[in-house]
Amino acid sequence: MKRTMLWTIVAVVVVSIAAFVMVRLTETLQQPPEISQPLGEPVGQAVHSQPLDYQYLLKIYDGKLAVFHADQTEEPYMVLDVYVSTLPEYDRGQLAQGIQVKDYAELIARIEDYIS
Repeated sequence: MKRTMLWTIVAVVVVSIAAFVMVRLTETLQQPPEISQPLGEPVGQAVHSQPLDYQYLLKIYDGKLAVFHADQTEEPYMVLDVYVSTLPEYDRGQLAQGIQVKDYAELIARIEDYIS
């Protein structure tokens, strides 16, 4: 008898919790999303007047070759184990300014050039 009563109480608590969660979820889904910035703009980035012509930027980061997303130039997307000091002077100068890379295929080709 005691076990039956215990299981009944547990079942009532579980059903109550499930009902509460469902009500909260329904309320959340019915609310319109809050928009804190223009749609399509990355968080924390400046608004560009024109779309970028490139997707990636190759630059120097901590003395190594690094890949940045075009719209996020503060933190690298990827840092490669290629020390820029081992590259020719021309390449170092270009990387110091930043090399714009159109798409992923071009990015792979340029990285292969630097690591070979």
